[in-house]
Amino acid sequence: MRILFYLPVVTPWWFDRIVAPLIRHLAVGAHVHVMVPPLWSGTGIGPEQLAAFVDCEGIEWHILDGDDHPKLRLSAADFGDLIDLVQAIDADITLCRSADLETPRRFPGIVKFIMEAEFPPFPAAPEWIVFRDHPFDHGVLPSLDGKARADLSAVFAPAWASTRRRFGEEEVDRGSLLDRLGLPRDRAVIALPLEYEHEENFFAIHRRIRSNADLIPALAEELGEDVLLAVTDHPLNVLHCDRTPLKDALARLDGRAVMVEATRELERPTFHLAQACAGMVFDNSKTISVAGFFGTPIARTSFWPTGSWMNAASDLAAFARAARDGSAASPDEADARAWFAFHVANNVVNLSHPDTDARLILDMIETPVDPRRWPAGVQRYADAYPELFQ
Repeated sequence: MRILFYLPVVTPWWFDRIVAPLIRHLAVGAHVHVMVPPLWSGTGIGPEQLAAFVDCEGIEWHILDGDDHPKLRLSAADFGDLIDLVQAIDADITLCRSADLETPRRFPGIVKFIMEAEFPPFPAAPEWIVFRDHPFDHGVLPSLDGKARADLSAVFAPAWASTRRRFGEEEVDRGSLLDRLGLPRDRAVIALPLEYEHEENFFAIHRRIRSNADLIPALAEELGEDVLLAVTDHPLNVLHCDRTPLKDALARLDGRAVMVEATRELERPTFHLAQACAGMVFDNSKTISVAGFFGTPIARTSFWPTGSWMNAASDLAAFARAARDGSAASPDEADARAWFAFHVANNVVNLSHPDTDARLILDMIETPVDPRRWPAGVQRYADAYPELFQ
C-alpha cells in the first residue's frame, strides 16, 4: 500500500504531535510518501522535524522548497510538477492538511483531510483528529437504523448526563445567566464565537468574511439594530493576535455588539452564552457543536454541509426575527445525542491510545462508517475521560 501525506499548511506543532505519530503507525506496513514545504508563515517543517525520523526507514520525503512554495498554502493548481509527482506516486490513500481543497480532488485513490476532533462542550485532547471528505462538514449524521441509534445513545448516555450536570439543570434561569454575563434581558442576544485568525491559519480563506474585525459589523448590520451581538473570542486569538482592530470595530458599533470576555467565574463564556442567548451564528467553527448540545437555535453562513438535525438557518435577517419572537428552530435533541455518540464511537482518532494501530487507522479511512468499531471507540473515550462515565 502507498500512502501520501500532503501537508502544505501543517504547523510544526501539528506535525510533531499529530502527523508524526500517524506516519509512524502507517509506515509499519505501507510505503509512505510525505510532501511538505519548509517553514513559512507558521506552516511547514524544519530540520528538527526531519531529524526526528532518522530511525524510521521506508519514508520518501518530498520537500516542496521551490522559490514559490508560499503559494502552495492557497493553491497548487499551477504547480504542474507537483501534480505529476502525485500521479506518479499513485497513492492508495492521501491524507491532507491543506487549505487548498480543489487540488487534492485531482489526486488518485482515497483522499481525506486530517482535521481536529473537538466537539465542545465535551472534552477532547488537542491531538485527537478525524478524517473528513470535507473539512467543515459539521454535525453530519449518516442514516442509522433505529437499533443503531438507540445503542449509540445508550452507550454514550452517562457522558451526556454528566455533562448536563456540569452545566446545571436542563432548564436554566436565562435571565440570571444573562445578568452574570453582563448582558441585558430586554434585547434579543445572538452569540458569535469568533474563529482563529492568526497568519498560520490558512483555512480562513474559506470564511465568508475572513477578518473578524470586518465580520462583526457586517453581521450586526444583517441581524438588525434591535439585536445585541454578543461576541466571544477564540482563546488562541487572545494569546497570539493583535486584537486592536477587533476592539475598534466593536467600539464603532456603539453598543450593538459587545465582547464577552472569559473570567475566573466564567472561564468558557461561549458555553454559558449558548444556554442564555436567543441564537448563535457560525461559519466554519467547530464550536457549532455547543449549540447542538444546548439546543440553541443556529444560523450558519458556511458553504459546507451542516447536519440537518441542527436546523441551521441561512437567512440572517429572518433568523434574527425568529430569535426575537422565540420562533427560531432549535437543534433536535434526540439527533444531537445520536450525533455526539456517533462522533465519539465512529470518528475520533486518539493516536496515543494503546489500541490505536495501523489496522484501526486504515479501517477508519477505508470504511468511514462501521458499527463494529463503535463499542471500542466509546471505550477509548471512556479511558481518556473516565469521570464522564461514572
